[in-house]
Amino acid sequence: MTPRTDVARLLGATGPGAWALAALYGVTYVVIGFWSGGEYTRTPLGLTGLALMIAAAVILVLPQLSPLPRLAAAGVVAASVIAVAAGLWQLEPDGWRGWVTWYIGATSYLSFTLALRGRFWWGVGQQLALTAVAVHWTGTTTGDPLRGLELVYHQLILFGAGAFCAVGLRRTADRIAAFQETRLRREAAEGARSAADEERARELRGIRDSAGTALARIAAGTVTDEERREHLLLEAELRDRIRGRDLAIAPLTDAARNARRRGSAVALLDDLRSDTPSSDTPSSDTPTASTSPADAPLGDRLREAIGWAADRVAGSGGSDVTVRLTRADGEPVVTFATADGGAETFSLRVR
Repeated sequence: MTPRTDVARLLGATGPGAWALAALYGVTYVVIGFWSGGEYTRTPLGLTGLALMIAAAVILVLPQLSPLPRLAAAGVVAASVIAVAAGLWQLEPDGWRGWVTWYIGATSYLSFTLALRGRFWWGVGQQLALTAVAVHWTGTTTGDPLRGLELVYHQLILFGAGAFCAVGLRRTADRIAAFQETRLRREAAEGARSAADEERARELRGIRDSAGTALARIAAGTVTDEERREHLLLEAELRDRIRGRDLAIAPLTDAARNARRRGSAVALLDDLRSDTPSSDTPSSDTPTASTSPADAPLGDRLREAIGWAADRVAGSGGSDVTVRLTRADGEPVVTFATADGGAETFSLRVR
């Protein structure tokens, strides 16, 4: 999933509003802890628990892609469990505890946010761990484990309601994200198609201009020797575009033109494209050797091969040469062959 379709971003779970909520969470529990939590919050254990709860809230709003990384989720759960244990084991088991047990309520917010960030079962585990700590504390100090449920049952109910909403929100956001990704892919494909259409139109205009002028001169019977040589070069370049389209790209076209001016016969042949012709031919400025989906990654290697072939055509002297895009033993290759029997091969296999 891309950052543009991140579910957390769609839900606003990592934006300015989420940071403001985390700040309000921190301020609220600092006030409750110091003014209503009694001396328990001011102890080293109490301060550690408060710091851990605020740190967990910050982790949940960091700009991380959804779902929240497991390591971050584990850190949030561990922080809350340690904070609850540190707080409970300082208390007297009897009497009404009120705001002294603020960290139990603070954990519910963390569990709900975990569910919102795509870690529902981590939120459930956090609530179960909270319950286990409370039950263990009352069982150890009073001999009645069930008294621990009195501390946490209302938080379990709140988490259940909040988690139900969180799961529903995430499912809706997942569908929106999927729609957005589909739209982005479609826009990219349409952009590539438009670019290819524009390139084909530009090439067609260029061919009409050059070939039209040449044909008019030929029809008029006023062709000079220099123009005749230029017409032969034009004919060869048009043939390259038809028979070797994926190879008819600079710098190979420039090297072929110069070699032809020296009197060499240069042939550019694309056997791969002729195997499976396509009406959606990409721009000639973007080599792909794309005769099948499996060949799509060959673009970069083909660019290297075109540079390699251009160097050899430029250094061929007056020899006739053939550059061919084909397959050898099922592997796409570019071959360079000279009239005297010399041959070299450049593998397009993606390494």
